[in-house]
Formats: sequence, structure tokens, C-alpha cells
Amino acid sequence: MSYIITGHDTAGAVTLRRESPAAAIKKADELLDEGVTDIQITDLDGQAYSRADFAERHAARA
Repeated sequence: MSYIITGHDTAGAVTLRRESPAAAIKKADELLDEGVTDIQITDLDGQAYSRADFAERHAARA
């Protein structure tokens, strides 16, 4: 299973997968730096979170 990072840029929707919470947070930060907006991270249970909420809830596993 993997964590799914989604967002939007000028070309449309962006969807990426990462295998750990730490990798998902790192990629979300990189996307933010690149101007991607509306970033959400979906966890293994299918629950979608904002980057900040995900980091707070999954900090122990990050």
C-alpha cells in the first residue's frame, strides 16, 4: 500500500504515490515549493488530509 499525494498545478491534477508518511510529507513540501495547490495526502485507510493535518496525525510514523 502507498500514500497518495494529490494537488493541482497550471497543467491540471497531480497524483503521486509514496511508501512512507515521511516520503509523502517530503513530496508534498516539494510540490508546494513548485507552486502546486490544494495538496492532500491520502493515508492507508483512504482518509484524505491537508499536508499539515497529515503531518500532525502521522508524525510518529514519519
